[in-house]
Amino acid sequence: MDVWNDPARLAEVPDEVLEPGGVFGFSAMLTERSVGPRAVASGQTRIARIPGVLATPVFTSRQGARFLAQSLAARSRGAASPSTSADVALHAQLNRAETVDDLARLARGIPSVLGELLAGGFTSGRVIALYAAIIDTTVRRAIRIVFAAHPELDRDAFTWLSLGSNGRQEAVLSSDVDSAVAFTDDVPVDLLPAYRAAFGEVHDVLARGGLSRDWNGATASREPFARTNTEWRAAALRWMASPELNQGAIMASLLVDGRPIEGDPGLPAALQVFTELRRHPGTMRLLLEESLAHRARLRTTRDALRRRPADIDVKEHALLPVVNLARWAALSAGSQALGTRDRLVAAAGSTMLPDDRAATLVDVFDTLQRLRLRYQLMQHQAGQPPSDTFSEELMSPLDRSVVAQAVREIASVQKRMTRLSVYLPTAEWSRPAP
Repeated sequence: MDVWNDPARLAEVPDEVLEPGGVFGFSAMLTERSVGPRAVASGQTRIARIPGVLATPVFTSRQGARFLAQSLAARSRGAASPSTSADVALHAQLNRAETVDDLARLARGIPSVLGELLAGGFTSGRVIALYAAIIDTTVRRAIRIVFAAHPELDRDAFTWLSLGSNGRQEAVLSSDVDSAVAFTDDVPVDLLPAYRAAFGEVHDVLARGGLSRDWNGATASREPFARTNTEWRAAALRWMASPELNQGAIMASLLVDGRPIEGDPGLPAALQVFTELRRHPGTMRLLLEESLAHRARLRTTRDALRRRPADIDVKEHALLPVVNLARWAALSAGSQALGTRDRLVAAAGSTMLPDDRAATLVDVFDTLQRLRLRYQLMQHQAGQPPSDTFSEELMSPLDRSVVAQAVREIASVQKRMTRLSVYLPTAEWSRPAP
């Protein structure tokens, strides 16, 4: 299927040639040719090759008109609609950005697009999923622009992994762009410093576009997060055997959230190693203790004694405990799901996480993400840097009540899991609930 992003350039070579399973345009499913901006699916998508001659009667015959009138009932159907036009246009523009300045300028407009999508009726979950796709597009384009200036470095020599909330496709405006790189084993050792410097340039480009990074955290420009495939595998085996050494538990948790977005998706062997974690009971117990150590809470005793409105850090005090529990539960169940929601669903029904508790955490996570996105968009519109910390006195009474109830639900699950972990053998943790 030939795809053009600009209808005025149909006489030229197409921008892309897609195979079944690829990204499709407005009219691609009907005519095998897109004449509008590209529509990007938020997940894996299958496309159908339907010759235009077969699709035409649907729009030109009485029977086709009757079918459309009865089936669509005046509702918008399909991948693209007026409310998605801003997202579609931004994807196309990001993909065509030729310079660092162009890409940074377009990336700075991302929050406004998210606000338009939310105001246009999209759910917060869908907006966050689209944001993840936009970040992926931005990162890929930044990599290609940077490496075009370094012809001595081979882009096929590595796979770029998104980590953290971007790896889980749950990022919001305040989220750092965490990353790691897995090199092919034959990459020249003397070029590794140059590669890491180039990865730093990629993050500089992203920072110029408003996508923040933790300079002391997980970024591919740092040596611990840029290793050959063999080195990653060896390190993963060490972390799995002795997670208490050399921040093994933390590094394992970071890599478990890894998602390849550029390069060979089958390259990072470390990701496959972690599927065997459930066979290491000592490691699973330590990882559970690490997960439960981050307690859900709203106010400290000092805050309560001061009797002043407290700031609420939605990420630190509520979301991270859910994310950590979901990650551990998925590992315990042998699931390779990445998203917190998917992990909770995959692990539901076990002794440690019965169906009702998992469903509660799913609802809590969705609610907190919705509030988080809405308040951060409000911060952006007010000219403030997006943050996970919201002033209690600025939140509506209803929102304060919702967050408080969410924290109580999370804390209840944490207490139950802590209690069970004391007297239940690890072999029984993932067994079906009685």
